[in-house]
Amino acid sequence: MSSKKGQIPHEGLFLKIFKDLDNTRDFLKKHFSQEIKQYFDLDSLQLEATNYIDDKMKQYYSDLVFSIRLINHEFPAAKLYLLFEHKGAPELMPGLQILRYMALEWKDLYDQRRLVNGKLPPIIPILIYQGQEDWKTIKTSFQDLVDAPSDSFKAYIPDFSFAFFNVRGMDETKVQGNILLKFYVEIIKRQNDPNIKGIPSRLVRGLLESMERRTALEYIEIFFKYLVKSSGHLGEEDYKKALELLPEGGEKIMETLADQWLKEGEDRGVILGKEQGKLEYAQETLIDVAGDFHGPLSTSLQDKIKSIRSIENLRTLTRKVYKTQSLEEFTELVNRAAQN
Repeated sequence: MSSKKGQIPHEGLFLKIFKDLDNTRDFLKKHFSQEIKQYFDLDSLQLEATNYIDDKMKQYYSDLVFSIRLINHEFPAAKLYLLFEHKGAPELMPGLQILRYMALEWKDLYDQRRLVNGKLPPIIPILIYQGQEDWKTIKTSFQDLVDAPSDSFKAYIPDFSFAFFNVRGMDETKVQGNILLKFYVEIIKRQNDPNIKGIPSRLVRGLLESMERRTALEYIEIFFKYLVKSSGHLGEEDYKKALELLPEGGEKIMETLADQWLKEGEDRGVILGKEQGKLEYAQETLIDVAGDFHGPLSTSLQDKIKSIRSIENLRTLTRKVYKTQSLEEFTELVNRAAQN
């Protein structure tokens, strides 16, 4: 998945986690050697804007760039740049893409005259892999990607390595102190494990207990949206059960998830080129969601739903399921939609 579009849902979860400076600081503390960390002034960590990249280039540009001041350095004002890239599936030559990112970042720093004694600042490229497929042959040294006839050619080949972190292989004890990194690593590792069913409820409880409610809701939603797309072992009832632990706000998240389930079905219909397939999926999604919420639907009510020919009306009904107080109230909404 080399494009940004192809990396969804990995992209949304990755950005939400690492745009939080506390999470990135904790990651750097736990996953870099003391020889490197001794130069980090972690309190100075900040996310750099990359708005200078035009729309055409944004689809290729790195996800996140941070700057951090250097300490114990002959130029105390100098900054180090951390270039975070992530992948949802193995690629043949990620080093080539990373080299491009580094060159773009250095070019922008040069154009802005942000040099130190006429020199460019260092950049540490960091590749984080979230995918489930084994990445068996990852070459982190760029020179290993070039087939040169002899070592004499290496003087003309860029010489750099990038830090590679496979989330599935991370030591979970290193992230126990940060609840967001803890669940991030656990969910990436166990998304295809049938035992994942216990995670949504633990996630909701853990986030509610450790952070402000609005922030907790934001993270619950992004984690659940990721799980909906990435895990086949969780059903609507699992999310509903977890969200019932919320004092309020769960209905809105369920509406968002219902929209996502429906949209996925419509996208599949577009791919297949079948409008009828899109309509049938919308009907089936409404039947499934309402059945999970109110109990099994009667055959007559299912037939009534199948008589609705408007995908937009079906989408609206799916969002409204979680606001209805009874099966009778839901049935009334269906009857109205079927008459339009």
